[in-house]
Amino acid sequence: MTDASKNKFAVITLAVAVVLFAAGAAFFSHSHNEKTPVGETPVVTESTEPQPTFEHVDDPNSLSPTVERLIYFNGAQYRYRDDIDTLLIIGTDIYDQEENEEFRCNSQADLLLVVVFDNTNKKYDIIQINRDTMTGIKRYDVLGQYAGIVDLQIALSHSYGTGGLDSCRDTAFAVSRLLYDSDIDNFMSVTMGAVPAFNDLVGGVDVLVEDNFQGVDNTLVQGQVVHLQGQHALTFVRARMSMVDDPTNINRMSRQRTYMVALMSALGDCMQDDPDFAVNAFSQLSDYIVSDISTDEFEEYAERFVEYEQGDIIVPEGESVEGDRYMEFYVDDDALQQLIVDTFYEPA
Repeated sequence: MTDASKNKFAVITLAVAVVLFAAGAAFFSHSHNEKTPVGETPVVTESTEPQPTFEHVDDPNSLSPTVERLIYFNGAQYRYRDDIDTLLIIGTDIYDQEENEEFRCNSQADLLLVVVFDNTNKKYDIIQINRDTMTGIKRYDVLGQYAGIVDLQIALSHSYGTGGLDSCRDTAFAVSRLLYDSDIDNFMSVTMGAVPAFNDLVGGVDVLVEDNFQGVDNTLVQGQVVHLQGQHALTFVRARMSMVDDPTNINRMSRQRTYMVALMSALGDCMQDDPDFAVNAFSQLSDYIVSDISTDEFEEYAERFVEYEQGDIIVPEGESVEGDRYMEFYVDDDALQQLIVDTFYEPA
């Protein structure tokens, strides 16, 4: 792969993450040669009336690979596909990347994107997970020792640990567990500080404001097309709890997808006008990133992002309810299982 191709991938990946929340993905700030095995095989049932055999794993030490992963679903048998790879993009709610020496850090996973590469059909889909999704995450005691699984918002999966690779691995585990132990091969996290920086590098973007930002950012006038610059871009993709009409994460996720379309258009114009745009963007934004991707793995992802067709952005169905203190999102389990079968499995 040429340096130009790598730099193009760096900015494309960055844009995919930034536009959907407050982050981007470009290269890697740490290398790790092992993939992240965070899935467990559902067990094939011998029942004469097959039922879904999706199960969650509670003990991370019990994970073990198998030769073939089979499930029954709606009366048919499926096997886990061996021609897909997954990349988890995590957008954290801190501005600058920093690691904490304590067993708790201040960062939460506000953006969760699972990029699923279909290596047979040469395409990739993106699963956008609501940060308020209630699911099992790893918890730790006051000494930082693993203490089991607790049901909380999936965003909190990143809050234990240093905020670096260990927190990312815990988030990857939570995402895998939510998706009934589907594999997460690699991850990269980026802080929200990348949003205004990258937004302004492309000259800002134009978006239609469909939500009511009154009292939050009065420059974002509902019903008007506005040109986003600097912190206004971050407000557009991040504002939630202070919003007038909808404090849930549903509207925000929709805004993130709107922003993606506009940013990708602006990015294309910049790359066409300036051959060095990708190099300059990477050099300015790489400090926002933590990842377990090795050099060889990066090159493989780079080739696929450039060569594969972008497919759907999939948002799992569910319901947002007001919890004791914060909003909670409960996935529609039937719809989620169907999504998992369609995405990660094939008829046996």
